[in-house]
Amino acid sequence: MAARMAQAPFPKLGRLLSACLILLALALAAGPSFAQPAPGEPGSARARLDAVRSELAQIETTLASPDSSDAELQRQRIRLQPSLDQLRLIVDEQTPRVDQAKLRLDQLGAKPDANAPPESAEITRDREARAKAYADADETLKLAKASLLQAEQLQSSIGDKRREIFAKALFAAGPSVANPEVWSNAIATAPEDLRASGYIFGGWLEGVGDAFSGARGGVVGLALLGAILLYVARARYLPRFKARYSNLQDTGNLHCLYIALAHIVAGAAPPILASWLIYKALSTTGLLPPRIQPVIWAVVVGLAFFAFIQALADALFAPSSPQRRLVRVLDETARSAVWIASSLALVMSVGKVFEAWLQAIAAGLAISIIVKAFFAVLFALTLIAGLYQIRDDDEVEQEACLGPYVPVDGASLGPVRILGWVIGFTIIAAVLSGYVVFGAFLAEQTLWVGLVACLFLLAYQFIDLGIPRLLTGTSRLALTLKAGMGLRSTTLDKVAVISVGALKLLLIVVTVLMVLAPWGLESTDFLVSLRAAFFGFQVGGVTISISTIVVFAFFFALGVAATRALQRWLDHKFLPTTALDPGLRNSITTAAGYVGYIGAVAIAVSAVGLSLERLTLVASALSVGIGFGLQSVVSNFVSGLILLWERPIRVGDQVLVGDIEGIVRRINVRSTEIATFDRSTVIVPNSNLISGVVRNRVRSDRTGRVLIALTVPRSLEAGQVRAMLAEVAGGHGDVMQKPPPSVQFKKIGTTTMDFELVCVVAEVEIAGRVTSDLNFAIHKRLAEMEPAAATPELMVRGLEGVEHSLDSIAAAVGRGEGERGRAKRPAAKQAAAPAPRRARRPVEAEETEEGGAGEAGSRSRLGLRARQGRQQGMIGCPAFCAAPRLRAR
Repeated sequence: MAARMAQAPFPKLGRLLSACLILLALALAAGPSFAQPAPGEPGSARARLDAVRSELAQIETTLASPDSSDAELQRQRIRLQPSLDQLRLIVDEQTPRVDQAKLRLDQLGAKPDANAPPESAEITRDREARAKAYADADETLKLAKASLLQAEQLQSSIGDKRREIFAKALFAAGPSVANPEVWSNAIATAPEDLRASGYIFGGWLEGVGDAFSGARGGVVGLALLGAILLYVARARYLPRFKARYSNLQDTGNLHCLYIALAHIVAGAAPPILASWLIYKALSTTGLLPPRIQPVIWAVVVGLAFFAFIQALADALFAPSSPQRRLVRVLDETARSAVWIASSLALVMSVGKVFEAWLQAIAAGLAISIIVKAFFAVLFALTLIAGLYQIRDDDEVEQEACLGPYVPVDGASLGPVRILGWVIGFTIIAAVLSGYVVFGAFLAEQTLWVGLVACLFLLAYQFIDLGIPRLLTGTSRLALTLKAGMGLRSTTLDKVAVISVGALKLLLIVVTVLMVLAPWGLESTDFLVSLRAAFFGFQVGGVTISISTIVVFAFFFALGVAATRALQRWLDHKFLPTTALDPGLRNSITTAAGYVGYIGAVAIAVSAVGLSLERLTLVASALSVGIGFGLQSVVSNFVSGLILLWERPIRVGDQVLVGDIEGIVRRINVRSTEIATFDRSTVIVPNSNLISGVVRNRVRSDRTGRVLIALTVPRSLEAGQVRAMLAEVAGGHGDVMQKPPPSVQFKKIGTTTMDFELVCVVAEVEIAGRVTSDLNFAIHKRLAEMEPAAATPELMVRGLEGVEHSLDSIAAAVGRGEGERGRAKRPAAKQAAAPAPRRARRPVEAEETEEGGAGEAGSRSRLGLRARQGRQQGMIGCPAFCAAPRLRAR
C-alpha cells in the first residue's frame, strides 16, 4: 500500500508536465502573431504613415478644384480629422523610439577613423544594425512631422475657403425690393405659386383626412389630443405657478434663480412636447411627404422656439413678480422686454415657416426675395418700436433733475437701446439696397445673440450662487466631503472659489463660440487653435505648450508631496525611535527635504523632455541674477547648509545673538527661528549666525548653571549662612550633586556680607524655575535666622535755637489771643446767635490756660494754632506742621 501511495503522485506530475508542454507549444506557435510588426508590415508605423500620406494627397487634389461647394468642403474636413489624429499618434509613438535608438547608437561610441585599429566584426555588425534602426525611426518621425504640418495646412485652407464662400453669399448684392421689376415678376408668378401651393398642400390635407378613417388617423388623433391636453395644462397651471411663487417672502437670489428655472421648464416644456408629438405621429404614420416635411418641421420648431423665448424672457424679467426678478429694472421696462422678445420670436418663427413653404412649392425668386425682405423689415420695425417703449418716465426725469443725479429707468439700458436702433435701421437699409440676405442674417443673429445673452445670464448666476452654496456651509455635499475626505471648511471655500472661476471661464468661452458660430467661426477652428496652444508650438527648437506646463507642475507637485510625506515620516515615526538629539534629527529631516526637492525638479524636467543643454541659457541667466541681486539669498542658503553640516547651532540650543537670547526652534533654508523667553519669535538670517558672534549656552552639554547672589547683615554667623545655602541647594531635587553645589564668600562690607550660591541643573530650560524655588527657600530660612528689626527713629540734632524761638513765638501768640478772648466774652454772651467759627476760641483759651507756659503747653498751643491755620487757609508753613513730630536732643 505504501508503494501505491508513493507511485500515486507520478501520474499527476506527468499530466501536469504534459499540459505545460502543450501550452509552451501553443505559445511558440502563436509567437509571430504577438511579435511587433516589421517596418514594412501593414501594422507598422511606416505602413500607417504611408496610408495617411495617400489620404492627404487625395484631399489636397479635391481642394485644388476652384468650384468646391461648402458641403464638399465640410465633407473633406470631416475626412481629414482621422488623418490628423493618426499623425499625432505616430509622432508621439516615434519620438521615444528615436531617442532610444540614438542612445543605443551612442553607447558604441564614435566610429574609429582610418588610422585607428579596426573594430571587431561583431561590433561592426552591431553598429550597422543600430545605425539602420536609428535611421529608419528618424526618417519615419520626420515624415510624420512633415505630414502633420501638411494636414494642419489643409485644415486651415478648408476653413479659409468656407469662410470665403460664406462671405460671398452673405454680402452678395441682389435685386432690391424697391425695384418695380421685382414686384412685377412676383405678381406674374403669383398665380402659378398659388396653384402649386393648392396642389401640394391640398393633396396632403386630403391624404391626412383620408388617413383619419384608419389606424393612422387614430395615432394622429391621439397625438392631437395629447397636444391639446398639454396646452390646456399649461394654460391652467402656469398662472397658478406664478401666483404661488409671486407672494413668497424668500427673495434670495438663489431661490429666485430656482424659480426662474422652474418657470422656464413649466412654460416651454408643454408646447415643445406637444409639437414633437404631432410631428412624430405624422412622421410615424407616413403622412409627411418629402416636400411637406420641411414645412411641418418649421412649424414645430417655430412653436417650440416661440414658447421657449417667451418662457425665458418671463423668467428673467418677471413683469408680474418684481421680488423674483433676476434683472433689476422697473416694471414697465420688464413688460417691454418680455413683449420685445416674444414679438421678435413670433416674427422669426412665422418667417421661417413661409420660407419653408416657398421652398416646398419651388416659388420664384422675386416672391422669395419679397417674403424674406418683408419679415426682415418687420423684425427691424418691431425691434425699433419695442426699444422706443423703454424710455424714461417724464415724472421720474423731473424728480431726478431736482436734486443730485440719480440713475433712472432706461439710463443703464441707453447703450442697448441705441445699439438696437442701429441694428434695426441697418437691416432696413440693407434690405432696401438689395442686400436682403445680409439683412435677414443680421435679424437672425440679433435674436440669437439676445437668446445667448439670456442663457449666459442664467448660467452665470447659477455658477456664482449655486456652486458656493453646494460646496460650503451645511449642504449635503459639503458635509459628505468633510466627513468622507476630511476636508476643512477653509479648503472647501478655496475649492469653491477655484471651481467658480474655472466654470465662469468655460462659460465665457462657450458663449463666445455660440455667438461667433453663425459668422463662419466654427468650434473646430477654435479647437484647432486651442489644441495648438495645449500641445505646443516651437520657439527656437523648444516646445512651449500648456500641456508641458501642466505635466511639469503635476510631477513637481507629486515630488514635493512625496518629499513632505518622507519628512513627516522621519520626523514623527522613525527618528523619535532613535537616540539622536533633536538637532541632528532636524538636520536629517531638512537634508532629506533638500534632496527630495532637487529630485522633484529633476523628475519634472525629465518628464517634459528638457535636457541640460537646453537649460544652459536659463542657468546662465540665473548666474547673472545671482551675481547682481541674489547674493544675500545664496549666502543665507549656503550658511544654512553649513549650519546643518557642522552643527555649531542645533535645534533646541539656547543661544545669545547680539541682545537676543532664546531657544533655536527651526533652521530653514534662508533663516533660523529663535523663540525668546517672552513668547516671541525672532527670524535671524543664517549668514549672521555663521559670520557673527553667537553664544551657545549648551554647545557641549545640556546642563544649566544657577547663580544666586545674597547679601546678609554682619550680625549673622557666616558659617550658618554657608550651611543654610548648601542645605537649601542640596535639598532641591533638580539640583545636580555632581558637581555639588558651592557657596562662595565674595565680600565683607561695613554692615553686610556678600555670598554667592552656584549649582548645576540637568537641563538649561529649568534653570529659571530652579532659581525661583531656591530664592523662596532662602528667603524663608533667612526670616528664621534674623531677629525682628526695630522701628527706625528719626533724630534731628542742632535745632535747639530754632525750637526756643518757636516756643517764644507760640507763647506770645497765645497771650494775645487770650486777651482778645476775654475782651470779647461779654459781647459774646449778649449775642442772640453766635457764629459757629468763633465758638472754638474759648476752648483754645481754656487749653492755653490749662497748658501752662511750659514746653508741653507751647507745643500744644503750636499744634492747635497750626490746625486752625490750615482750616482757615492762613498758615501754610511746613515748619508749623512738622514741629510736633520733631524731637530735639
